Amino acid sequence: MNNEARLVDEIGKLKREVERLKRVEQVDSSLIGRPVFLTTPITSTAWDGDAYSTTSKTKIDLSSVFSVPAGVKAVLVTTAIRDSGSAAGDCTFTLSPNDGSLNGPKIGCSGLANDAFAYSTFIVPCDSNGDIYYQIVASGSGTMDVYLQIWGYFL
Repeated sequence: MNNEARLVDEIGKLKREVERLKRVEQVDSSLIGRPVFLTTPITSTAWDGDAYSTTSKTKIDLSSVFSVPAGVKAVLVTTAIRDSGSAAGDCTFTLSPNDGSLNGPKIGCSGLANDAFAYSTFIVPCDSNGDIYYQIVASGSGTMDVYLQIWGYFL
């Protein structure tokens, strides 16, 4: 085989590999979405340390509360919680794409000193509208302080 024939053969192989990689990229993007990572978090005055009580699953409309684009597939969320009765109470904060009780990634501050912070970061899937749900188990009325920051989202 001469140099020209080998070059044509190599170009053909490269074209096939590029097409294969394009197909893989399309499948991966359809499953998890294209990530958008932020250098500064998106915050909300509703989630900057406000005190909450025990609540059943409640929707957070991410586009109106955090100005996240509507219809995102998931969000990268950093949470910080503390409860004034955490030393003796069962205190948890849950995020999820649905309203199933205690269903989804959660963080707890149970057993920590009262008002000691617990921190975690989650990738939380969104519902079909690009929203998430939260649930709180607090030690009392208005005893859990919650901070949420959005550090990215998946389109």
